[in-house]
Amino acid sequence: MRAVWRVADVRAAEAGLMGTLPAGTLMQRAGAGLARRAALVLAERGGVYGGRVLLLVGSGDNGGDALYAGERLARRGVQVSAMLISPGR
Repeated sequence: MRAVWRVADVRAAEAGLMGTLPAGTLMQRAGAGLARRAALVLAERGGVYGGRVLLLVGSGDNGGDALYAGERLARRGVQVSAMLISPGR
């Protein structure tokens, strides 16, 4: 069973923490966690270096998380492509 949090609760928790950290820190941390998980999946499927991923990038902060993850994966030799979900936003 997985826990679910309301958006308002997550934003409230993040707001308190963001006030104590340099700008972009939480997004970079989320990107690092996502990149780590993606690398584990790639490793199970033949290897990180030379692997390929497609980022589905939304217009909000999660889109920024994905871009940070893609940057980290690219530094590890992954071929990273990105697709904007809402290009007009």
